[in-house]
Amino acid sequence: AFDAECVSVNRGGAIFLVEGLRAFLPGSHLTGRLPDEDLIGQTLPLKFLEVNQEENKLVVSNRRAVVEAQMEDLSRGDVIDGLVKALKPYGAFVEVGGMSGLLHISQISMDRIVDLEKVLQPGQKIKCMIIDHDKVNGRIALSTKTLEPEPGDMIRDPERVYEMADETARIYLEKQEAERKKREASAKDIVLGLGDALDELGSNESSDASDNLDSLLS
Repeated sequence: AFDAECVSVNRGGAIFLVEGLRAFLPGSHLTGRLPDEDLIGQTLPLKFLEVNQEENKLVVSNRRAVVEAQMEDLSRGDVIDGLVKALKPYGAFVEVGGMSGLLHISQISMDRIVDLEKVLQPGQKIKCMIIDHDKVNGRIALSTKTLEPEPGDMIRDPERVYEMADETARIYLEKQEAERKKREASAKDIVLGLGDALDELGSNESSDASDNLDSLLS
């Protein structure tokens, strides 16, 4: 990301001066405001969207720069506050820290969700866990089922889920870490066992070859 100053605005967006060159910022890539006259003279963080030297064309994004900066502070396993923005057949879009994350319907509860609107509503404040993120494209995958003290609590008693979120998350992450170490230990045992088997096989082949050579020489 880099900073640049706005020198003019138009119907489609704004023009910024980048290293002496004029770069276009589409209005859809401006975060939290419209490209109006008040923007002129202000300096914003930007990222390149398109660089075409042949056509002398530069397109930049403020939204991408802001999202990238915010994503730097997020990690898998973090419990964060969110605001449900929209419901879809496959889940809910939740605003977290000015960014939009997907709470997939399979990640809402351990129990099956029959009617999503009975569990979540636009405008509702929730707590959720970050289970994955794509810092390059600014995509976040969220979960509330990892915060359930008991399977189905998001359906029966979501407030209990939010109240116990930090403690439930700690237990969940400790369990995940223990399982990861167990898998690594199992994989190590398999590798060591394979090495022993190969050594034994090599020893047997050497012994057989020695016996064959002795029989030929005798």
